[in-house]
Amino acid sequence: MNRFLARTLSALNVLLALIIIAVATASGATGNGHYYYFDGQISVPGAIFGAIAGIFLAALVCGTIAFLTLIERHLSVLAEAVKRDTAS
Repeated sequence: MNRFLARTLSALNVLLALIIIAVATASGATGNGHYYYFDGQISVPGAIFGAIAGIFLAALVCGTIAFLTLIERHLSVLAEAVKRDTAS
């Protein structure tokens, strides 16, 4: 069950990264005047700044999740190797 959950989290990690980047870009594009001006149009500089911030945030959050799932995979391989060695 734990392996299933770890693999599911690993698969959803990519989707989470895309959502973080999309939300940050949309937030920057409609920044309510925080980036230059806001006259009902989409702010291109705000969208660029939002996308850059979203990429950094996604790298931190999803990179940490990916690193932890990688550790879990390596530990499961080591545990199986120990079981094989003790059984023989």
